[in-house]
Amino acid sequence: MKHKPARIAIFTLALFGALTAIAGGVCLLTGVIAPPLDSLLGTPFADYTVPGLVLAIIVGGSMLLAAVTIFSGREVGVLISACAGLVMIGFEIVEVVAIDRSGGSSLLFGLILQAFYFLLGVALFWLAAFLWMTEFRGHHLPTRHVSHI
Repeated sequence: MKHKPARIAIFTLALFGALTAIAGGVCLLTGVIAPPLDSLLGTPFADYTVPGLVLAIIVGGSMLLAAVTIFSGREVGVLISACAGLVMIGFEIVEVVAIDRSGGSSLLFGLILQAFYFLLGVALFWLAAFLWMTEFRGHHLPTRHVSHI
């Protein structure tokens, strides 16, 4: 298995992302974290049930799957890691666009967390893209001109 440091970095980022996303989603669902419902005005959400489920299951689940599969040495682990990074990026973009425009994260701490998790998704995607380009790119793309006889 080549590029072990990159795989360890992906595993660490994905596991951290999984644990915090699942915990955050569960906290939203159980009411341990109870942001004001005014933050959801103008969004399709009446409460934090759907965002909590998406955070725990989709974001957390994809990150957990990335952490579990990255050491398989197969292409699927790298592709799942890249997708998990994109899911995290997408979640943060939707959060900023849908919730923050109504003043949901007016605190500096909230903005810092959003930037941190956005960058976590970017780092995960970048590392997965690096692994893909260095280990698997040649498997699918012809490297020489193919002549037809």
